[in-house]
Amino acid sequence: MLICAASAQIENEFESEILDNTIENVTYCVDPNWAPYEAIRNNLHVGISAEYLDIIADIGNLSFTLVPTESWQQSLEFVQQGRCQVIPMLNTSDYRRQFLDFSLPYFEAPNVLIAKEGTPMLQGYAGVGNRTVGIVDGYRQLEYIYRHYPNVRLAMVPSEQEGLNLLGEDKFDVMVGSLLSVNMHINNQNLKDLSIVGYAEPHDSLAFGVNKSSSHLIPKLNFAIERIPEEKKVEIYKRWNNVKMRYSRSYSQLMLWVTIVLLVLLWLIYRNRYVRKYQHIVAQKDEEIGALQATLLEKNRTLAFLSAHDKTTGLYNRNHMIQRAEEEISRFQRFHTTATLILIDLAQRDVNARAIDDFVREDLLRKTAASCLSTIREVDVVSRFNEQLFIILCPQTELDAATTLAHRLLERMKQEDAISSLMSVSMGLAELKDEEEFSDWYERTLKALNKTKREGVDSISVAEK
Repeated sequence: MLICAASAQIENEFESEILDNTIENVTYCVDPNWAPYEAIRNNLHVGISAEYLDIIADIGNLSFTLVPTESWQQSLEFVQQGRCQVIPMLNTSDYRRQFLDFSLPYFEAPNVLIAKEGTPMLQGYAGVGNRTVGIVDGYRQLEYIYRHYPNVRLAMVPSEQEGLNLLGEDKFDVMVGSLLSVNMHINNQNLKDLSIVGYAEPHDSLAFGVNKSSSHLIPKLNFAIERIPEEKKVEIYKRWNNVKMRYSRSYSQLMLWVTIVLLVLLWLIYRNRYVRKYQHIVAQKDEEIGALQATLLEKNRTLAFLSAHDKTTGLYNRNHMIQRAEEEISRFQRFHTTATLILIDLAQRDVNARAIDDFVREDLLRKTAASCLSTIREVDVVSRFNEQLFIILCPQTELDAATTLAHRLLERMKQEDAISSLMSVSMGLAELKDEEEFSDWYERTLKALNKTKREGVDSISVAEK
């Protein structure tokens, strides 16, 4: 009870501090073309986020000043540069967290896939297949697709409204957009040949993005967000949700279908006994074919994964690493963007001790893989190259930056008791040189690794440039 009382007292003091302070002015940018979520019309901010700003300003003792922009990409640039302090309505992502802090989310909304009438229902991005997907440049969905569905073909558009127009002109096959915004544009522009054909994960969970130099605003924004009355949220949603059901009638098609149905009924009456038998057989065969297709698809996916991954650690295997390294060498030869290799070798600390059994050895390899994955950057590629040798490819990375990464990884592995108690860790680094093939690059890195193993374990050596 003492803890609850102390917590209540701290909250009351924080509330008094916010309410007693003078009004703080906050500059902000919005997406100028994302109605009804937010938009700029005649230099005024309108939409759902505008109404939430009014409520939050009143509760949190804040004053918001709009910094107009011409596009969503420009708004992101402005908040990153500090020309505006916050963006009131956006999703969190790993990239945005590099220059923004985020408040509590205050508005949830689904994303949908839109296509021409007649397109079958699509089960998210996994069901897109060979279709090209239109997406607004700079949206969080773009980062999500790059990470989880890298094979999806994309076409960038400046806004959802222009994207729908291009979709209607067959510039691409499918478009991803926000449900409320898409419905508004389809209804307002009378785009009768477009319809929603599926949901796109993940759904929007919209919050304030605050430039890290203004992170003191986060507590005030969270304070206000937690106190927005539920009835206000419902009112705002009802006011801006203009989703309409559209019905179309074609009497010629109706007559055609009536005629066909009558003919089918007459035929079914005449051949009912035989048709039932054959329908049952066809249904059984369809189920068998469907089951076989699903099994084949799953096996193909498993085969594709196993062909590029090590079965023990789940990391990329030797063949995939060599392929990625060759691609990086080709990029280096064209654009002169350097790259660095890091070799990591595990060796049993006590060579006279009994050999580590297979179960413990595999557990150590998996822990090493987990340490690598938790330390490297998203652009880096890590693989298990052979029995106890791991390779990290650092694209577009100079030797100094890769050395810093290697030291961080070494410290991370030392913190793993299972690794540090049984295994010694040696690392070697080499930066890619002109006119160098992978074998030469690998050999230089291996020499640096061998130097480490000779001079002392749990250390790092760098190959000569």
